[in-house]
Amino acid sequence: MRHTFPFLPVLSMLVLSCNTPRMTSHTDTTQPSLAKEQTWQLAATKGRNLAPGDKAPTLVINPEAGTFTGHAQCNSYTFRYVLQHPEAQLDGDYYDLGLSFWGSSTLTCPEASKNAEERYLDLLSKSTRIRITSTTLTLYQQNKETLHFELQ
Repeated sequence: MRHTFPFLPVLSMLVLSCNTPRMTSHTDTTQPSLAKEQTWQLAATKGRNLAPGDKAPTLVINPEAGTFTGHAQCNSYTFRYVLQHPEAQLDGDYYDLGLSFWGSSTLTCPEASKNAEERYLDLLSKSTRIRITSTTLTLYQQNKETLHFELQ
């Protein structure tokens, strides 16, 4: 009489699963920079710090919704985003970025604030790369820094 070992296939699957590399995903909690919603405040535009007294725009990344939202000078805004290489999301890496404007509020603004808001949204919409560390977020057009944010 021949004995079969019904637990042998289960045991071999357990052993093999221990040696399988773990895949990371867009919402992997081991990746603090994009794993949760975070609020960033604009610190510099094209390498120049904001002038004292300037109202700093904010940027909120919501990875579950795939959106950048925030407040510019007067109005709130929303962009949809796509990271071109999400498997490489380690703190401090650069990612290719695809943004599409989704909408904004339409409050009236003083002329100077309106101009600053238009410049900010224009730079944001033309961003093609992003770099995130634990305390900074920098957006680039091609390889030139355009917007630099600090974690709030």
